[in-house]
Amino acid sequence: MSDASQADSKTGVSQSIGTFAELVAEGTPTPGGGSVSAYCGVLAASLGQMVCAITKSKPKYAAAEPRLREIASALENSAARLRELITDDAASFESVLIAYRMPKESEEQKSARAIEIQKALKHAIAVPMETAERSLAVLKLVAELADAGTPNALSDVAVGTQLARVAVTGASYNVGINLSSITDRKWADTTRENLDSIIDQSSAIAARVDEKMKAQR
Repeated sequence: MSDASQADSKTGVSQSIGTFAELVAEGTPTPGGGSVSAYCGVLAASLGQMVCAITKSKPKYAAAEPRLREIASALENSAARLRELITDDAASFESVLIAYRMPKESEEQKSARAIEIQKALKHAIAVPMETAERSLAVLKLVAELADAGTPNALSDVAVGTQLARVAVTGASYNVGINLSSITDRKWADTTRENLDSIIDQSSAIAARVDEKMKAQR
């Protein structure tokens, strides 16, 4: 590649990463941590897709190609939904703000406001819960590439698993911060149990890949 081509390539990469980061930095409440968490899931899926492509290009991995294609397809689908969740998270936060701004002069207004707040909070929890679930699915697929993928890309797999774990953890923060405000305690407890299971799984899977990576030092 010529020096000019290398320069163009570097410029293209630099320009492509700026927009979302700039939106986060603007100082507005959204996009915030929930959207960033979903974006980490997207990046994790993208790294997994890259490793699949690199591995498939090597003749020695011909036998693994069908599974690699399955993994790449599943990662592409998960990434597409996580991209939607970036926007959904911001929208759910706005819905909570709108509910809290509802009038509360009369008892009827207070009752209507309380109902809408609970509905908005449940939705604001459901979005990052799905981010956590989707990111765990991405984590499992990317972690599989620690064995199925080319060893030359193990560091990319390791980065991908850590990003997916961050996506899970970040999403869990956005779930947890709203759970205490839910009046339906049975629903809240069930959600918390499901979330704890997702967190535990993600930590264990990421730790296994991390150990495999450390063994290469």
